Amino acid sequence: MTSLVALATKDALALGCDSLGTTTKPLIDPFELGEFFDSAKDFELKKDKDGNPILKNFESICNKAQSVPYSHMTHMSKLFSLSPLEMGIMGTGIASIGDRTIKSLIEEFKSKELDTKKSEDYTVKDISDKILSFISQYFESEFPDEKKRLPLEFILGGYDKASQIPKITRIKLPKKEIEETLKEGKFGIVFGGQMKEIQRIVFGTDWGNRLIISLRHIELLRRYRDKMNDLLKQNNVTIQIPELSMKEIKELDIFNDGWNLDGFSANWGDFSEQNAIECVDFFVNIMIKSQQFSEGMPTVGGEVHIALVTKERGFRFISKEEYCHEGHFVPKETENI
Repeated sequence: MTSLVALATKDALALGCDSLGTTTKPLIDPFELGEFFDSAKDFELKKDKDGNPILKNFESICNKAQSVPYSHMTHMSKLFSLSPLEMGIMGTGIASIGDRTIKSLIEEFKSKELDTKKSEDYTVKDISDKILSFISQYFESEFPDEKKRLPLEFILGGYDKASQIPKITRIKLPKKEIEETLKEGKFGIVFGGQMKEIQRIVFGTDWGNRLIISLRHIELLRRYRDKMNDLLKQNNVTIQIPELSMKEIKELDIFNDGWNLDGFSANWGDFSEQNAIECVDFFVNIMIKSQQFSEGMPTVGGEVHIALVTKERGFRFISKEEYCHEGHFVPKETENI
């Protein structure tokens, strides 16, 4: 997994991500399956009252699985220039499709699809469509079974030929979706990949906790209903407050009507280029540090890679992109390629 951050301001677009490559597998702690076995009978399969095993199918085992990192690859390239266009792209999810890395596929796309695009009326959405089509042919060939297709997401940011305002899209596989994240003339920040701790700062909580809060709210409403019904019964009132319907549960969701928790507020559009760079670095490092000190193997880490995209100068790496060996450093040829 990865953390991706894209920040669109009035003057530039800053892109940033980590560089730790992680492969995960759905794994099961054998003790999690204990409920299906009878320790008093030499761990035979437990049976229901009709004598049938309570372990009904393979899905019951799969439901116990957790996605666990089992290998790491450092110094992964996840952020790429789309020069000669004033655009950049970064990805999260699988690092390879068959025997092709995502990096090699992006480079092939550039050589085949972008040679003549400088003179055309290109847009960020057009290039997103082309990348989705190009990657999909390899993706679907490698994963012909739709059920076995692994998630892959790109964030593409840059400028239409006829616009001075940066735009950001999300490209999602296997759903083959393209989402235009910022409305015309709007500025702001977009996240991809691992972003739980980032969400807690920016939005006041993450989406998982939003669900927990919503469910807790509905549970308390039900408890209050039960108390009211008990009170009505004690006072010989025959009317009972009915259970909430699904429609009512949605209507009474605590986050309805635009209500939200207090979060991070900023005038994103007015950020200077340096502010944008530092802000992107800040958010990526939030994920790196939070996973460094939390339980389990991190899925975000390594060096932070940052690029700046402007209408005038196109894509430029801001992070130090170089190869090194025993104190000798050689710059990578990343500028405007």
